Amino acid sequence: MIDQAPEPAGTVYGQARRTPPVMPIIVGVAAVAVLVVGFVAWNSTGGADRAESAPPAGTAPPSPAATGSAPAQLAAGTWVVSPLGDPGTYLTTGGDFAALSTVDPLPLTVVPGLADGTCYSFHTEDGRHLRHYDFRLRFDVAEDSDLFRADATFCQEAGTAIGTVRLRSKNYPEYLVHRRGEKLYIDKPDGSAGFPKASSFMVQEP
Repeated sequence: MIDQAPEPAGTVYGQARRTPPVMPIIVGVAAVAVLVVGFVAWNSTGGADRAESAPPAGTAPPSPAATGSAPAQLAAGTWVVSPLGDPGTYLTTGGDFAALSTVDPLPLTVVPGLADGTCYSFHTEDGRHLRHYDFRLRFDVAEDSDLFRADATFCQEAGTAIGTVRLRSKNYPEYLVHRRGEKLYIDKPDGSAGFPKASSFMVQEP
């Protein structure tokens, strides 16, 4: 038997060269180094900040209409009151009674409620207070009595449209200020479709 010589290392006539085992490690280390250098360069140019500040995909910025101011809500101050859906009509006086009219809007000073500070009372420039008497709204000079203070106190709640209010009687909590034509009463909701609108009011600066 003839001894065969050991095969030479490397490539002979198209045979694959054996890769030294250290080469994959060197290539991997070089690739990691390239990625690290690239990330540092991207981050130094503000890439991370731009990525964080970018809005989520499919999210549109709010339109100007969406950020518009809502109608005023009742608060302490001086206000003019109009029924919902009828901004050219205002609360005013008809003799001693509260009434609704397209002329002579009556500015009302709104203060914490005489019978409940979390609610409101309304008075005119000459000092008369809005109160209910026999369920009808009227303007009377203040009396030093619990009954008067309760009659002249109304608690606010949300109306049937954005920015409108409803006023609930303090001493008749089932009753709301309600429009009957050009007159104003406190009435108990009757379940009709028109009652919620007729008991909702808008407020605006005089």
